[in-house]
Amino acid sequence: MPEILIHLPRDMIDAVADNPNQFYRKLEQGLSEAGYAARILRRRRGNPCPPADDNFHFVHQGLHRQANVLNTGLAYVFPFWYADPTGIYGHSSLVSARFEPAALDRDAAQSFGNRLRARLVAKRFSRYDQKTAVTPFDGGHVAVFLQGPGDILERAQLFETVDLLRAVARLDRPVVVKPHPAGQTDQETALLRDLVHAGLVQQTDANIHDILSGAVASVSISSAVTLEGMMHGVPAVLCGLSDLHHNAVTARSPDQIGPAIEQAIATPWQHDAFLYWFLFQQNLNAGAPDLIDRALARIAATGADLTSFRR
Repeated sequence: MPEILIHLPRDMIDAVADNPNQFYRKLEQGLSEAGYAARILRRRRGNPCPPADDNFHFVHQGLHRQANVLNTGLAYVFPFWYADPTGIYGHSSLVSARFEPAALDRDAAQSFGNRLRARLVAKRFSRYDQKTAVTPFDGGHVAVFLQGPGDILERAQLFETVDLLRAVARLDRPVVVKPHPAGQTDQETALLRDLVHAGLVQQTDANIHDILSGAVASVSISSAVTLEGMMHGVPAVLCGLSDLHHNAVTARSPDQIGPAIEQAIATPWQHDAFLYWFLFQQNLNAGAPDLIDRALARIAATGADLTSFRR
């Protein structure tokens, strides 16, 4: 019998099994309770989804473009998740989607933005654990958020992190740099130490929301802080391929970072409209009561026959 299969890496299987509130467990249980054959299994290397089989596949951090697959992964901030036909982050279908703020309900967008700020900004929460102590900043700084090593980063970045650091050290504005919790390469760590010693940048481990609250712009390859900055009203500069580019300026080389920052500061962004469009409309909310209905709609949109997966 055809099934809806949810492919997860080995290190996620046990964690998901013990957490009934986790997206993938909710997806499996919700589909099963709705009468569909669904189960979680360990993701194999390469393409775990034969194009010609009768099953449908959700693949964690997949980049598969075939009719019976939706690629999944955290859409930067909890509890929003991708279910995308082409990939996630800089490879998602949202890269080429049209963001049209004028077509959105302004009141709904503002209400959504207010709920995000109440849940994340006011409570000083983020994807990774943050310091609870408040760290004061003078303000007027460029907030640079480094990202840890990994395949996702390497696929997205347009130039090396060390070149990004050298470029921001030449800015005429104060620069605050926060390394990634996962760590940096030895070369990045050494360069950052030298720049701090020379007084060209300030390094911090402060709470992300303290850093953003007085920033004039955020700079990252393509980080969740881009969206968190928008919650603060902080414009963003991206240094990588990203599906957040609709509401940011992209610097495609190190020498474009300075001009990109000035352009971002001068642009009248519609942050709440973008947050509403990107998170609420384009991705799945793991905490919403209509999660399974929306997941089934995503499956049906690929052309799959939902009745074939009924038990």
